Amino acid sequence: MRLGSPARFAAQIKRAGALLTCQVQSVAHARVAVDAGADIIVAQGAEAGGHSGDRTTFTLVPEVADLLAGVAPETLLVAAGGVADGRGLAAALMLGADGVLIGSRLVASREAAVPQGFHDAILAADGDATIKTKVIDIVRNYHWPTDEFEVRALRNQFIERWHGREADLAEPSANKIENERYWNAFSTGDAENTDVFMGQAAGLIREVEPVGRLLEDMVEAAGQLMAASSRHVAV
Repeated sequence: MRLGSPARFAAQIKRAGALLTCQVQSVAHARVAVDAGADIIVAQGAEAGGHSGDRTTFTLVPEVADLLAGVAPETLLVAAGGVADGRGLAAALMLGADGVLIGSRLVASREAAVPQGFHDAILAADGDATIKTKVIDIVRNYHWPTDEFEVRALRNQFIERWHGREADLAEPSANKIENERYWNAFSTGDAENTDVFMGQAAGLIREVEPVGRLLEDMVEAAGQLMAASSRHVAV
């Protein structure tokens, strides 16, 4: 919902036979998505890499689940932000989600089209190594329609250089120099002088694996955890 209401696109999407999927960062956003006829709502917590709001996955997902149960029970709910293993999947399902959207964990997969330097940066990071900032949008000259969202990414030399100095970075001469450095670093995988979008789940990522194995392990672990939880409840 960070780009505005989907209502003006909803009819066209439906006519094409596609599912209307809306990513939301608040309950207010979820209500707008429901009114637009969303088939799938992704409730994204602030733990996620990239642009996000300030609500956390742990509280946003069940609140949106309660909303949908009352007004749109057929709408699927997907949790995003902080999910990187079977524990996260099991937790999301217990909170009321029908599934999860995985970001950072899949970036650290063999099939991901990212430079080796980005993989190395994710593996070396923990959940404390990220920061929410506006400097990435400023250096790229990306003008979002709202100031509500910031980017979560690796705290690196580029961000340390400019975070808190946003006005200086927006100055044309500085922006021109940094923009060129940023894109050169991005293309070569220099993780210190560009952005590496990663969420707080980075601390749960310890190796780069094939996507198939990642998903199989995640589903198996979640199933085991939920089965164990059911046995404890029964006792």
